Amino acid sequence: MMNKKNMEIIASTGSVVLLIILFAIAHHIRDSFSQEYGFIASLIIFIVVISVVGLKLNEMQ
Repeated sequence: MMNKKNMEIIASTGSVVLLIILFAIAHHIRDSFSQEYGFIASLIIFIVVISVVGLKLNEMQ
């Protein structure tokens, strides 16, 4: 099993990659009004993912 430090590094890197992918998807939306909400939704998803990962890492020993 992986130790906590390695899991934290992988989770952080994965979360940043997820944010970049979500920004790229939001960027491809043609309507500028919808594009703005796409960027906001990307940030909200990123914050939720980081929060859940942080809580799970806190439970690890």
